[in-house]
Amino acid sequence: MRAAAVLALLAAAALAGCSDDEPGATTPEHTLPSTPAEPAWNPCDALDPAPVSRALGAEVTLEAGTPEAPRCSLLPVEPGGPTLNVTYAWTQVGLAETIDQLQLPEGVDVRTPEVAGADDARLVVNVRDDAAAVTGFVDDGDLVQTVNALDLAPHDAATLVAATTEVVRQLSAAAPEEP
Repeated sequence: MRAAAVLALLAAAALAGCSDDEPGATTPEHTLPSTPAEPAWNPCDALDPAPVSRALGAEVTLEAGTPEAPRCSLLPVEPGGPTLNVTYAWTQVGLAETIDQLQLPEGVDVRTPEVAGADDARLVVNVRDDAAAVTGFVDDGDLVQTVNALDLAPHDAATLVAATTEVVRQLSAAAPEEP
């Protein structure tokens, strides 16, 4: 989303510099730069899949997408394995308030893991017969990063919690201070 905003600003600046004398003509000082703008920050930049794989007992690979289509996922090497996806938001609403406002279903377990350097962290654990789902949140200043982890039956909820906690710790350790 940020990359699109940067490109839109660059395009607007280039169009503002076009001369009315020759429609479509540009001069060197009004052309777009030949090197692309710096890509937006991606939380995958901070992740090492090896400790996550160890926590899961199953190998995962990191998928960061491209600068044009960023994503941040830890995907199973073996089909049907656990999957973890990371998102983030810059917000001034505290994590505790956000969790309190969620309408969590019965049986959901909310935990507060220790995450060095984080302002706050939570794990929302929902285990059913057919799947285990863990959502990890970590709050660092105005940055809240979220990890959605899913493991279908037969699942091991404890290893999914451990892996999500590992991802939350890694994300917090490398969290930027500003967008």
